[in-house]
Amino acid sequence: MKEEIIDKVSIISVEPYDPVVVKNIPRGWELIGRGNFAAVFTHPSLPNKVVKIYAENKKGIEEEVKVYKKLGYHKSFSMLYTFGSRYLVLEKLGGVTLYQAFIEGIFIPKSVLDDVDHAIKYATKQGLNPTDIHGKNVIMLNGHGYIVDVSDFLKPYKCPKWSHLKRIYTLLYFPLYKLHPFSIPITMIERIRKSYQFYLVISGFRKKQQAYERNSKK
Repeated sequence: MKEEIIDKVSIISVEPYDPVVVKNIPRGWELIGRGNFAAVFTHPSLPNKVVKIYAENKKGIEEEVKVYKKLGYHKSFSMLYTFGSRYLVLEKLGGVTLYQAFIEGIFIPKSVLDDVDHAIKYATKQGLNPTDIHGKNVIMLNGHGYIVDVSDFLKPYKCPKWSHLKRIYTLLYFPLYKLHPFSIPITMIERIRKSYQFYLVISGFRKKQQAYERNSKK
């Protein structure tokens, strides 16, 4: 069944730091997530599983498979079932992303952040470098947190995204939400995301990231 979507769907990365563009989704398949490198789908014939397919113009699936093999089983990460040249079949983790929670006004308890911190420590002990952890790559369910994208865990550079999100949570989100629950309009949160992307450029992080990508292609 998974071969049907792999053969028919079109997934292209247009902008390197924006979600991929997805077209021609076969009937019965549902697109549930888009990252900068890949898209994630579900189908009724694959209960409790998702199929992650890399964009036609992006590489990196071999590294992601290595990461999942190093992680083994841990409650805060998905499990890898099988994989091919452009796809992975992974355990489906329920819940909403922190990005969705901000937009929908769903409270994010501190226990979610604590779970992610514990998962980061576990991955580090396995010889990995947990990188690119942010609001779209973390989901929560029943007060627990899960990391759903590990594709950059073999990259050598230090990533500030998770520490910045925790700082915003502690200084702004939690105190304000305790006073009065609120949601953030998607237009505003997208402006914040774009502004943060600009910050990553002027801070020098993108330069380090791009230098690594160039060197890895040599």
